[in-house]
Amino acid sequence: MPHLLSPLLSRWEIDPPAITAPEANRRLKDAFSILQAGGLVRATTEAGSVDCPDCSRRCRVEYIADASGAHRGYINCRDCGLAEVPSNMLQRWEIDTPALLASIFADAKLAIEPQAPPHLWQVGKASWAGRSRQILFARSFRSGRCDQAIDVLERHKMAVVFAPTDAGATRWHQAAGNLVIPLNAVVSLEGDRLSLDVEDIEGRIMDAGMGPSTQKKRSTKKRADMAAKIEALTAEVVKFLVAARDHAFDTMERTGEPKLLKRPSKKKFCELAGLEAYDFSRCHDDEEARELRIYWEITEDLDQIMKFKGPISGGRRT
Repeated sequence: MPHLLSPLLSRWEIDPPAITAPEANRRLKDAFSILQAGGLVRATTEAGSVDCPDCSRRCRVEYIADASGAHRGYINCRDCGLAEVPSNMLQRWEIDTPALLASIFADAKLAIEPQAPPHLWQVGKASWAGRSRQILFARSFRSGRCDQAIDVLERHKMAVVFAPTDAGATRWHQAAGNLVIPLNAVVSLEGDRLSLDVEDIEGRIMDAGMGPSTQKKRSTKKRADMAAKIEALTAEVVKFLVAARDHAFDTMERTGEPKLLKRPSKKKFCELAGLEAYDFSRCHDDEEARELRIYWEITEDLDQIMKFKGPISGGRRT
């Protein structure tokens, strides 16, 4: 997966924000036990439909009583026929929004409460970029259904707003005009806790012109200077991908199973490239940084890492 928490954050954008058993066992397998232990997800009703194991067509689950009277779940795929669905594959868990917000923003002064449920939540306050900031969280944008949430956002233009994904952040920004930061860009799983990249957040606040009034605005970077920074940062990410690819094949040869090499922090990549920590978000979000964004997405996707051939040549080992 491109980001360890991507499946969780993507599901946070839908209603209800439910995680299915296949997602928990596959795409979220490295994080799901931590989410459960922290009370960030809770069991909910069973799935009413599942993918056919043979052709992946989505099929409705129907229950048939067996000889003992117990009810078993089945699907009747129009191409593949009847198939029993194990009960554990019908499990679902719902994201506990207040609990997950409390975990992500654990270092803030929390005051979590819904403002326009289920779309907008007040989170609390944090001291970022030189002053106290109100924190809001927006999710599941739906055109024509979020007017109350948009009204609240328009009254709080200096608040720092977060959304689960890049797509969600873009929609809320277009609707209300606020600075909206995607959590998938600033949240990571460090051990058994969620970590927020405050330096990245502060860089985005400054770039949005929301810094302290006494601080001079940073001059606009020349195009050539920005291009050089993007090139330097991209080169470091490519070096990591090559090392991660080698690590995956080495561990597969030794143990029979490839292992993902832990990705360093954004700050570390900037240090290696000779940049300031806040340069990462600027470079990553620049319209000319397409390659950098692609390579960064790959850094936590084991399958893509093992297929990585480098920006020019090299190829993976076989």
